[in-house]
Amino acid sequence: MFSRSISIGAALLTTPLLGLAQTITPEAPRYYVGLSAFTSSNQRQSREIDASKWPPLQLTLGYQLRPRLAVQVSAAYSNSPGSRTANFVDIYGGSAGKYHVDYRNTALSITALGRYTLTRTLSHRFQLDALGGFTLDRATYQSEGFYPASGNPNESIPFRRASDVNQYSLSVGPSLRYRLVGGLEAMAEGTVNMDLRSPRVVTTSGAAGVRYRFGH
Repeated sequence: MFSRSISIGAALLTTPLLGLAQTITPEAPRYYVGLSAFTSSNQRQSREIDASKWPPLQLTLGYQLRPRLAVQVSAAYSNSPGSRTANFVDIYGGSAGKYHVDYRNTALSITALGRYTLTRTLSHRFQLDALGGFTLDRATYQSEGFYPASGNPNESIPFRRASDVNQYSLSVGPSLRYRLVGGLEAMAEGTVNMDLRSPRVVTTSGAAGVRYRFGH
């Protein structure tokens, strides 16, 4: 009887604590990931040499800070290799030797954006967001090959070249989202990018794809 009374008393004492624990349990973080087709002036230029018709893919990782405020980081990469061979001809129409080059263009675009939802009702399937943040566009060029020596077509001179350009931009633009089912959304977004070192240089970028939100 005594042990039964102790058990009943312990249950009565712990019941409020269990209720409090359930009350203060924080909401699960709402992460989201996305995969999109991406285009920008930087990425387009990197694919002009090999005449690629397919845009690179962009991967997005985001975190919902508040019901209307989120932050996200996205990255897109493209790689365009190629080669070229040509026969040089001298002024008299004879062969002056052979020229050959192997080259590779790469482009990397990284964006860090804040996203604020403008739609009044957050439960609607369609949502309109405002984006703002920064973009890094990095382009590289590497080549190596050989060209004929002047006056001696049988002798080749090797060469190697490399260059890279980084552009840092302030980016703003809209984002459209449509909830398909559960945490899966279709999305499209675009930004206008102003070069921080040369404000007159303004480019655009855009992405369209799907996004999945965890924690729903």
